[in-house]
This record gives sequence, structure tokens and C-alpha cells, in this order.
Amino acid sequence: MDAQGFLGTNASFTSDLTLMAYIFLLVPGMLIGFFFARRKWFEPHHKLTMTSIALLNWVLIIFVMIVSFTRSVAPEIPQGLSQPAYLLPALHALTGITAQILATYIVIRMWGEKIIRGWAWAANIKIWMRTTLALWLITAALGIAIYFTWYGGSAAPTGDNVTPPVATEEVDAQDAAPAETPEAGG
Repeated sequence: MDAQGFLGTNASFTSDLTLMAYIFLLVPGMLIGFFFARRKWFEPHHKLTMTSIALLNWVLIIFVMIVSFTRSVAPEIPQGLSQPAYLLPALHALTGITAQILATYIVIRMWGEKIIRGWAWAANIKIWMRTTLALWLITAALGIAIYFTWYGGSAAPTGDNVTPPVATEEVDAQDAAPAETPEAGG
């Protein structure tokens, strides 16, 4: 079992780390890659950004998401799809694997554009890149929704776990006279 997470929820360390990787690395990287492409800064900026994101995403998919999906979600399909805890990961998997396959194709095409021709060549790559970005962003949003559905968004206790606030005693105004201190000349 994975160690307790660091975000104050019931999530594991790996889940918290994956969430932070998407929020602070992958999604910003995707948007930076889009920025590079819009500026036509393909070599090396966009090419390296796209490759890095696709490779890191494959690592997270293989070592975190597939494991979690096969253990927690797959056994509940199709009967559990009426519940958000199973529907969201199923949609996440569908959009995510589609985006990742497209991204992998785009990366292979970027690095092998002098070699790859014929049936594997997409004429208007801009459409496929934008589709990949849109699917990646939808997948990331679904991933965040899954995190909050599975682990809750706050470490604040709820229900029977709530401890009532501690009250202090009232102070009588007569007893509240300030004491003489050396600084005040007393």
C-alpha cells in the first residue's frame, strides 16, 4: 500500500503526486506547447515540449493509472457506471487513451517527418494537434474531478468526526484592569 498523501485528504502519496504533476507540470506544459506552436517555434521548442509531455504521460498512465483503474474501476464496469466514482474514471480512460495515442502519433511524426509518408501521414496536422490538446485538457479536468470524487477536496472533518469548538471563559470587566508594568513607570 502506498504511503499517506501530503494534501490532507485520504489519497495516497502517489495520487497526490500525480495530481500535482498534472496541475503544475503537464497541463502548463501542454499550454506552453500550444503557445510554441502558435508562434511557429517548432524546432526545438514545440518538438521537445510535446515529446516530454507525451513520455511523462505514458509513465503516469502505465505505472499509476492502469494499476488504479484495473484494481478499483474495471471490476465495477458496467454495473457501476451509474455512480460518478466509476463513470468519471471510465470517461477519463476513454478520453485519455485517445489523446495519448494521438500525441504519440504526433511525436513520432515530428521526429520522423522525413521518413514517414503514405497512409500514416496526416495532411493537416494542426487539427490533430488541437484535438489532442483538447482531449488532454478534458482528461486532466476529469482526473481532477476523480480526485475530488474519490478523496474529497478538503481535509476538513465532516459528520461524526467533527470536534466542537472550544470556548474560553468570559472575563469580568472588573478583573480585567491592566497590571502595572515596569515600562509604564509602575
